[in-house]
Parts: sequence; C-alpha cells; structure tokens
Amino acid sequence: MKISIAVPNYNYEKFLSICLSSIKNQTYTNFEVLIADGGSTDNSVQIIKSYCEMDSRFKFVSDNDTGQADAIVRAFKFATGDIFCFLNADDHYLCTDVLTSVISSFQNYKDVDLISYKGYYTDVDGKYIKPINLRYHPLDSISLMRHRTAVLQPATFWTKAVYEAVPIDTSFHYLFDAIFFFKAYLIFSWLELDKPVAGYRLHGINKSLQIIPKRIFEIAKSEEIKWGKNSFRALYIKFIGHIISMFVKIPLVGKPLCRLVYNIVNSIAFLTFYRLPSI
Repeated sequence: MKISIAVPNYNYEKFLSICLSSIKNQTYTNFEVLIADGGSTDNSVQIIKSYCEMDSRFKFVSDNDTGQADAIVRAFKFATGDIFCFLNADDHYLCTDVLTSVISSFQNYKDVDLISYKGYYTDVDGKYIKPINLRYHPLDSISLMRHRTAVLQPATFWTKAVYEAVPIDTSFHYLFDAIFFFKAYLIFSWLELDKPVAGYRLHGINKSLQIIPKRIFEIAKSEEIKWGKNSFRALYIKFIGHIISMFVKIPLVGKPLCRLVYNIVNSIAFLTFYRLPSI
C-alpha cells in the first residue's frame, strides 16, 4: 500500500525541513510527498527543491495557489497512493514508525476508511508541551462529530475511496479540514487509536487558534452545513461573530475582550455537552 502525503507550505522555511525530514526518515518507504508552495518569499522553495533532488519520492507539484485548501487539492491531483493524508509544513511526525503503524492499522481493520491517532503540542523549537486531548469532555466520542468535529488533522489518514467521494471545499480558509472530516464521517467508517504520531506546533499564528471574525463566521457557515442555514447553532455563532467584530476594533482592550468571549463561549459549549457550539 502506498501513502500519498500532501504538504502545503507558505513562508514556513523555519519549520519546513523538520516537517520533510520527519517524513523522509520513516521506516515505511512506500510513500510519495506532494509539496505545494503558495509563492513563498523566504527560502522555502530552495528547501523543497533540495529534498526533491535528494529523494525522488518528494515532488514539487505546485508553486501557486489561493490558500491552504487549494494547495492540498492541487497536490492531491498528482496522488497515486492508496492512503491519503496531509501534513502542514509547520507540523511533523513524532517517530519513525508512523507510516508503518498506519499501514498496519488499515490492514488490521479492513472495514475502516479513516483512522485518527493522537499527538503532542510542541513549541516553536519542537519541544513537547503536552499531549493533545481532543476528547477532554468525559462523554465525548467520535459519534459527536455533528456537534463537535474534533479531529487531529496531522494524525489522520484516509483511503483513496474517501478522497474520491469527498472533495475538499476550497471556499473555506479556516474550517476546510473540519468540513471534509464531517462529510467523510457521514459516509465512511472511522477509528480512533491511542498512538501519538504527530506534533502540532504552537507558534503564535496557528490559524485554528485565531479569535478573529473571519474564522468565527466560517464556523457559523460550517454549522449551516451541519444543521441548516436558520438553525439556532448557526445563528448563535453568527451573533458571536458580530460581537468579536466589534471588540477587535477597540484599542488596547479589544484582544482581552475577544479572549473573554472565547473562554465564555467554549465553557458554555462544554457545560451543554456541545449542544451549543464552541469557537
């Protein structure tokens, strides 16, 4: 079985070599790395080309895109594998047997179409911070994907059948992976395993952690997809988005107020067991 790994990158030269090396050093060798760069102005392209020259499994497939989702779609157009995944240029695999474990798991669980593993938060220098626990609610499970699409993206792998059936929506900038995983969940079987395989790097500008109106309104759009345009959940998040839109314009105290709203909304989501959505 062959694994196709898409790597989207834009001006992440500081992390790119670590990401690509974590793939290159895998003990399982039947993989291809499809790298899409969004027009980086740093040293990224030189790094990408050096890996492609060193190893024919690394391919520089695109040097222009409209964002992360588009970069991944462009990369997967060249995919020839049986298993798909994407690893952002600022993330990395934690050990050399990640892909071996992936193949073994798909062979052992033949009826499973998607497999998610666990991981660790790492700092800018790649040092471990703490384990990532997306199931922090005592009653949470994969069955709640409609209420809370909590998936560790760099630690998730899926079959070619999933890729062919569920297109990545490039109109989303922040939530494209969550929408992809939700739609895949509705059609295919999913398995969560405990092995930590991916490092999610916290460096201060992670898209998924930004408290900004564009991201909040994308969450509202995702709630519309799940529950309907006029659903309470979608309208509720739109209301939160408008509050954040007002607060970000306030000098000095705007950011603390946005953080306060973030904490309140997510606390309410936890207490209501995600019957009210988080942000």
